[in-house]
Amino acid sequence: DDHSSCSWTSVIITRSWVKMAGMGMRRAVIGWTAGLTMAVGTAAASVKSARSEGTAGDDKDWRRLPSRGEIFKNKLFGLVSLHTVSARPPLPDWEVPISQDPTLHMHPRVSRLATSASSDGLILKDTPRIYAPFVPFTDEDMSAEDYKERLSKRGVKCVWHFGDDGVGHPLTVHGGCIAMALDESFGHAYMSLGRGPGYTAFIHINYRIPLPTGDPTLIDIEFEKLEGRKVFMKGKLSDGKGKVFSDATCLFVQPRPKADAMEQAQAQVDSGGKAEAKA
Repeated sequence: DDHSSCSWTSVIITRSWVKMAGMGMRRAVIGWTAGLTMAVGTAAASVKSARSEGTAGDDKDWRRLPSRGEIFKNKLFGLVSLHTVSARPPLPDWEVPISQDPTLHMHPRVSRLATSASSDGLILKDTPRIYAPFVPFTDEDMSAEDYKERLSKRGVKCVWHFGDDGVGHPLTVHGGCIAMALDESFGHAYMSLGRGPGYTAFIHINYRIPLPTGDPTLIDIEFEKLEGRKVFMKGKLSDGKGKVFSDATCLFVQPRPKADAMEQAQAQVDSGGKAEAKA
């Protein structure tokens, strides 16, 4: 019952604090955090079982708003388990050949990192893994006779693992999270060309079927063509085994050099002044 859960909570927390006297601060904090997590989980489980008799029908209705206690328990357990308990899960079978491909290298840094000060750790179960060639596509490649073939071989593969907090409907990844993952993957593909900064001009997404949470997903990016400062790409999000959930097309644009932009702006000003003088 609730009283016994509170008693167990007190015992677990008290034991953790007693151990702090003989442990290093770092080990003590980790031990106390684990104890607190167990206590919260035990208390929440007892409360849920106590309510199950009167609210069994309501629990089946996903539209029922969760209590503040349920929200707190889910957030706390998710963040603590992500950052102090669970290690990186093993790669899925379909990702192993990708990780062993000699033409691809895992990006050492990504911008979507889960931090303890945000809910990113519950939107993503693991840090995205970006596999790209990261060899600049030079002017020589652009002018080569086999330009299209060289460009087609520069595929980029990104692995995203969505959690249970980035949902629209229950157990279904929100379309906004999918859009973020696709846009981020297109960005890494663009950066692999070695052109410097680039920005999304447009991205068009087709949501084919709902994407369930829980399993890692694969985003395949391919280059369609390069036109001056413009880079056209296409991509698809799948389960890594051929089942496609979404696909997209995208245009990234490399900004004009500052000198060219200033000259163009000055030319517009000059042409405007001449037009006013003629008038």
